[in-house]
Amino acid sequence: MEIYEQKLSAPQAGLSTRGLFLWLQEIANAQCVPLGLSGDDLKAKGLMWVVLRYLVRVERWPEAGEALRLQTWPGSTRHGMMPRFYRLLDENGLCVVSASSVWTVVDRATRKMVIPEEHGIVLEGLVTGLEERRPPAPAKLETSESMDYTVTAEVLDANGHMNNTCYYDLAERCIGCVGQHPRTIITEHQSEIREGETMRVAWGREGGRFCLEGTRDVTVFRMELDYDGCAPGKASRTA
Repeated sequence: MEIYEQKLSAPQAGLSTRGLFLWLQEIANAQCVPLGLSGDDLKAKGLMWVVLRYLVRVERWPEAGEALRLQTWPGSTRHGMMPRFYRLLDENGLCVVSASSVWTVVDRATRKMVIPEEHGIVLEGLVTGLEERRPPAPAKLETSESMDYTVTAEVLDANGHMNNTCYYDLAERCIGCVGQHPRTIITEHQSEIREGETMRVAWGREGGRFCLEGTRDVTVFRMELDYDGCAPGKASRTA
């Protein structure tokens, strides 16, 4: 297994938070395609990839039209948990965004986790020394505001539930930070939510940090967004 890399350009309209997570989702799948482990490959087996947690740390937000290189590689699987790491580099090789995630494999019919190896799903872990730390649980704050959100067909993915990238649009609308760029993002997906289902989204704020939680009969997701000190500038990490 080697680091997988794609060349990208930030949109002229600017890279959104959701757009960044779309990149992370798409490059993970792209690395799995030649291994026969893409989302389509798992679907043919009655399975699906599901992300459990994300951690994203921003040195600076990419500028409009900026040329970039996105890298990803898997870590070692433990107890069905499959870590993955990412680095977004500028044209000088400086890391502007580093990230980590934890994925698992779920049976499409039962919606329960399975042991990947029992289904021939094996990703050789790679240790580079460049790995971001694994995602922690998001912090909790006392919530002061809330709203109900009902899932529509527009936000569904191929697995029939709300796409993980759409949670960021929802979060930014709730907290009033659309178009702003967080410095740190921590997300935990605990259960899925499907078309027509409604969850209560509650959030609280402490300085530039916001914590959100979506619940129905169970917790759907938790998220921590930190906007403190996030401004355009030079990245500090070398490639």
